[in-house]
Amino acid sequence: MNNAATDGGGGSGGVSSYVVDHETLSRVAERLGTAGSDLDATGAARPSGAGTGRAEPLLLIMLAAASEAAGRMSFDSTALAAAVEDCNVQAGTVDSEAAASFLVTGAEPG
Repeated sequence: MNNAATDGGGGSGGVSSYVVDHETLSRVAERLGTAGSDLDATGAARPSGAGTGRAEPLLLIMLAAASEAAGRMSFDSTALAAAVEDCNVQAGTVDSEAAASFLVTGAEPG
């Protein structure tokens, strides 16, 4: 199995050629971070159980489950935002090194 980028994969095994729009990746990371913060804020308040009668325990269990899921999604979104930004920085560094190498030697780094 060939996972080379030229074959639509992302692994090694051939010439790697992909285009990264660094501004787009920065926006993706920013929006993921904002989404994580927004989800985190949902757990700051809980509605009053007044007037729910016998359904209150069930409603509280449902709210707890939803809050726990939002907390996990918040954490995952924030972690994913950091990973996207790290990849963006790494791709920019590799792009810069390849461009510098090409300007100096006239060949791609090998």
